[in-house]
Amino acid sequence: METLSELYRFGKGPSSSHTIGPFRIMKFFISKYKDVDEIKVILYGSLALTGKGHHTDQAILSVTNKIKTNIIFDIKTKCNHPNTMDVIGFKKKKKIAEIRAYSVGGGAIKIEGEKEPKNLNVYPQKNFEEIKKWCLSKKKNLVEYVKYFDPNGFKYLSTVWNVMQSGILKGLKEKESFKKPIKLHRKAHLFLENLKKKKYDKNSVYYTMAYAYAVSEINVIGGEVVTAPTLGSTGIIPAVFYYAKKHKGFKDNKIIEALAVAGVIGNIFKTNGLVAGATGGCQAEIGVACSMAAAGYAYLLGGNINAIETAAIIGIEHHLGLTCDPVLGYVFCPCIERNASVSVRAIDAANQSILTNGIHDVFNLDDIVKVEKKTGEDLKPEYRETSLGGLAKLYTDKYKK
Repeated sequence: METLSELYRFGKGPSSSHTIGPFRIMKFFISKYKDVDEIKVILYGSLALTGKGHHTDQAILSVTNKIKTNIIFDIKTKCNHPNTMDVIGFKKKKKIAEIRAYSVGGGAIKIEGEKEPKNLNVYPQKNFEEIKKWCLSKKKNLVEYVKYFDPNGFKYLSTVWNVMQSGILKGLKEKESFKKPIKLHRKAHLFLENLKKKKYDKNSVYYTMAYAYAVSEINVIGGEVVTAPTLGSTGIIPAVFYYAKKHKGFKDNKIIEALAVAGVIGNIFKTNGLVAGATGGCQAEIGVACSMAAAGYAYLLGGNINAIETAAIIGIEHHLGLTCDPVLGYVFCPCIERNASVSVRAIDAANQSILTNGIHDVFNLDDIVKVEKKTGEDLKPEYRETSLGGLAKLYTDKYKK
């Protein structure tokens, strides 16, 4: 499995698969083929269907800069991967370069014919059972596990935490409603003010929702956020851990440890499951983020490795089959609201695990990951970030006739 610096990536919103991934693909292409004076980019599948809403074209153009670039949204051609793109380079009208690339989730990319860097794979274990076996045999916890195999990735988490907190603080200040493409009120500041006005307890878990709204609202305007494991679910982990810091008194160093624990869970899904709405529906984004956050929060509550695993199981198993149907292809509705509600569910999952002594009677985490992958593959394409079904279709039928 890869270092945590490959899981938690910095980037501008609103989508890790649709903005960060294509951005990185174009960076690769431009660095390899420096002589091109014209570029044609063909987007397929989900990149074609929802690329404009996710600012894929803007991400591409930010790299090609002054090079003449023609972007084609091909919604008809079928590809094996829903986030496929071809990049073709020309010099004096003659084709001199061509690649096929895939944005595979969480900002990760694959280029056909290119070997993946081996130095990124720092964890020899392939699933959670192997990790748990190592921890128990060495009498180490999951934080010590990360420090042992991935010391640089662990150090990187302090920067991750700083960016996450910055997103919350920025988002809480914004008040102006969104005008386009959908008229939506910003809710982070409103939510926070109403919690105070209605005299909710100062440590109410509902403060978590305000923080999740804040990050998600920064994400949709292209602000800097962190893939956790994606940008579609970017608000959950920052919200849960900021709540732990601000309302429960946990120090930054402890939060960074919780980020490491959450990262282990995220890596399991990234390696053996799905972490992209285009391949697995929103269960692969929101569901996985809930699982990660629940595991990290269970660690903060003093849970052992079994309790952490149980929290992760509870976090994902009740989101299996969750569809990805963003209205008009934008990460606004239901995405922002979903981040807020699921942030509380992550805390509930952690507490549920602790209060049941971390017992999971039937399935282990690896079992659930296999089911998550199969469920995602079984979802109809309409419910995998194409905006052709569900809430997206309802909106189109109701307001765009």
